[in-house]
Amino acid sequence: MGSKKRTPLIRHLINTLILLIIITIGYVCYTIVYDLRVRFINRSELNDLAGVNKEYAERFEHFVDDIEKESGWKVKIISGLRSREEQIQLKRDNPRNAAVNKSRHVLGRAVDINLYKRVGLTTLWLKKGNSKGSWRKTGVPEIANRYHLLWGGTYRNYHDPVHFEIN
Repeated sequence: MGSKKRTPLIRHLINTLILLIIITIGYVCYTIVYDLRVRFINRSELNDLAGVNKEYAERFEHFVDDIEKESGWKVKIISGLRSREEQIQLKRDNPRNAAVNKSRHVLGRAVDINLYKRVGLTTLWLKKGNSKGSWRKTGVPEIANRYHLLWGGTYRNYHDPVHFEIN
């Protein structure tokens, strides 16, 4: 009699284990695909910059590589080279954004980045809304200094910690 009660319990445990394995494999596949997609986007943004100035693109590429090697964060380039029209629209959307004649993005001399890190099953993000202190804790501003990049977190009247530019 005892074996009849154990059989459904064992089946239930096996089904639970199979479900956990499927979920784990799904999560691992998702993170791999997401990271590959980010790398593709980053490569595309850097190639666009290289079309304007190869030296600047290489500097940003090494900057991104060093962030990922030294900080434990991964980089997603959210904006690189912008057309004049894109910058005009950004200025319309937010008057605090740079005018076309002042934007380093239009010149191929700036990138905006987000940082992300996986902790367990969650992903931590650092974006524009995060504090300058949070960004400083990553060490990214110091890495930017090594590459002689101006960090948008140093602006006095505008909060832009995602922005890094070549003067």
